[in-house]
Amino acid sequence: MDLLVHWTLDFLEDVLPQETLASLRAWQTKLLHPSSPLSRLAQQSVALLSTTAAMTYPMVADALDRLAALLATAPNAIGVVLVLVLAVVVLQVLSLVRRIMLFWTRLALRLVFWAVVGLVASAVWQRGVGRTIQDAVVIGSKLVGFVSGVVNVWIREYERAQAEQQQQQQGYRYQGRSGGGRSGAGW
Repeated sequence: MDLLVHWTLDFLEDVLPQETLASLRAWQTKLLHPSSPLSRLAQQSVALLSTTAAMTYPMVADALDRLAALLATAPNAIGVVLVLVLAVVVLQVLSLVRRIMLFWTRLALRLVFWAVVGLVASAVWQRGVGRTIQDAVVIGSKLVGFVSGVVNVWIREYERAQAEQQQQQQGYRYQGRSGGGRSGAGW
């Protein structure tokens, strides 16, 4: 750990001012001193982990040996387990991507909403309530006119497509009755 701290401080020499670096080196000597509480806590943690590992190894070793023997006798199980693990990892990554996309989409829509609210508030502030309402009515009427025009075009095209479909169905019925269509003897 001491080497990591020294390496980090050496790296930060080029970035930090000399006063800050001197302060960090003073804290380093206080915190990393063998009699400091942090050092004692680290030593006790390492000792506790090593004794715990030494105590649990005999219990876990038998289970690990059985697992290794099972995997040695059934190599196909390894393939199945790997495929299942891969499927779970892929699903987790896809779920993460979906959540990221949802977050950014929601953020963008919120920004657009608040931008529109800000623009409306700015327009009301600059032009006054009366003129803003008049502008909104004019814009709304133009929008309604545009939408009604689009609806009319859509209805005309829909009716034309329906008429063509009915003509095609009648033509198929006529060809079906004559038994030969255009290749008949009377043509």
